[in-house]
Amino acid sequence: MGAVALIRSGFERFFVDGPVGRPTGGGEQQVVTVQQAGELALPTGRLVAADPFVLWPEDAEAFTDEVEPGSYPVSVSLVSYLDGDGFPDLRQGYRVAAAKVTVRDEPAYSWRPAVLPGEHVPMLPVMPEFGYEVKSSTGAFFDLSAAPALDRLASDDEAGNCDLIDALSAVGGGRGPATVTDPRTGLNVVAFSTGWGDGVYPTWVGRNTAGDPVAFVTDFFVINKF
Repeated sequence: MGAVALIRSGFERFFVDGPVGRPTGGGEQQVVTVQQAGELALPTGRLVAADPFVLWPEDAEAFTDEVEPGSYPVSVSLVSYLDGDGFPDLRQGYRVAAAKVTVRDEPAYSWRPAVLPGEHVPMLPVMPEFGYEVKSSTGAFFDLSAAPALDRLASDDEAGNCDLIDALSAVGGGRGPATVTDPRTGLNVVAFSTGWGDGVYPTWVGRNTAGDPVAFVTDFFVINKF
């Protein structure tokens, strides 16, 4: 499924349990399992997607699409593999294929790139590279106001412990997802591994017929699209 087809059909299929995409070259079939990652607090309604371990708080930027302040559910699409005989490929385990913030419980009418202030994306199919850069194999969603809190959560304390690393290490062999709350502010971050690792990963915003955001989805390029 190319970019144009995704605009028409959306990312909903990424978040439905069951087989997805075309078989790999080795005849393996990808299978999606959707996992709920908890509620994300967005007190300003300004969502940030970034690598939590490389972002300086002062460099955090929210998407231009804002939502009503509140808490919103986050889910991740976990992809595992069945071999040609239909047996699980335990060597590969699972990969986080996509992460989603659900704003409204309704399907999206259209999908477009979620952009930062000053970014302009031309009409598809002419598509430049867009998205956030990952250097620690980790991505996250958080509110813009939580950037200083995230800096604390992603840093080592005096004893050499890191709350975010500890939370991720406790889930899925370090792949997450993990939701961590800053005790000082009560703000939280939802973090997860990014597909096959480092790279630049785009976030898309799905809109309803009125043009209002219903979901944000970051694609980690794991699913073999149709």
